[in-house]
Amino acid sequence: MNRSSTFPSAIFFLSVLMLASCSQPSAPPGDTGILQQQPSGSENVTGLLPSTDLSVGRNQRFLLVLVAPDNSLVSNATVDLAFFKVTGANQAQLRGQASTRYLEAPGATGRGAYVARADFDEAGPWGVAAHVTEPGKPSTELRLSFEVKEKSSTPSVGAPVPASRTLTGTTPAEIEKFSSARPADPGLYRLSIADAIQERKPLVVVFATPGFCTSRLCGPSLEALQSLRNQYQDRANYIHVEIYQDGRPNASMDVVPAVREWGLPSEPWLFVVGPDGRLVDKFEGSIVTEEVKQSLEPLFP
Repeated sequence: MNRSSTFPSAIFFLSVLMLASCSQPSAPPGDTGILQQQPSGSENVTGLLPSTDLSVGRNQRFLLVLVAPDNSLVSNATVDLAFFKVTGANQAQLRGQASTRYLEAPGATGRGAYVARADFDEAGPWGVAAHVTEPGKPSTELRLSFEVKEKSSTPSVGAPVPASRTLTGTTPAEIEKFSSARPADPGLYRLSIADAIQERKPLVVVFATPGFCTSRLCGPSLEALQSLRNQYQDRANYIHVEIYQDGRPNASMDVVPAVREWGLPSEPWLFVVGPDGRLVDKFEGSIVTEEVKQSLEPLFP
């Protein structure tokens, strides 16, 4: 039996899900929306789709989180995906398939996700069928719905990124007035995004609120940024942008201007920017250094 035969037909897929009404609202910055998605599951596992900004394009990063009955995250499954485009009432087309890798950042044990790259050639309602096999358990088929936007709200790959005038600082005491990172690392705040773009070097930007992140996909995003800097030194620039004004959420949940300028529907995000100021790749939620390196290293001469 080949892999494709393990996935349901489009008609069966649609008979289970009413995908034409699958649109979900974007989560506000500071809440990744992982628990706002409609789950699909069995008695053994439930699937959740934490991505908030899937759009038409190639090589889109697709995340799937599997939750066990005890509410822990499943990390040892083999997961294959089939992507369906809903084309009408009781009609859908199989548009692609992908295998996944389970990835979690060092220090974020039990908070990882299954990651795949997928091509979406049309906006609107889509569905994914996930074939899940856990060791020692029967295989499970999960079916989840999601929406693909015509255009990403965050910068699109290949497009110039906003030259935001993000806050800078030279001492921990100065930086801690606007950042929730503790301890503050001055090396991540010495340049604004606008200044870094002018230097025409590769740039790695992390938008995160490390002191207040509550998502189940929150991980050591600043540690990932620092790890990249320690490995590549001055071959690139590295910037942390705090999400909230004054470094902490207030009653109005006011965010810094760069969050709006970059169109963030959630946090954390990591962006890799080329020397020409154009976006190379982007990573939402769980940020894994080894995955980012695959997009960053080709930018070095």
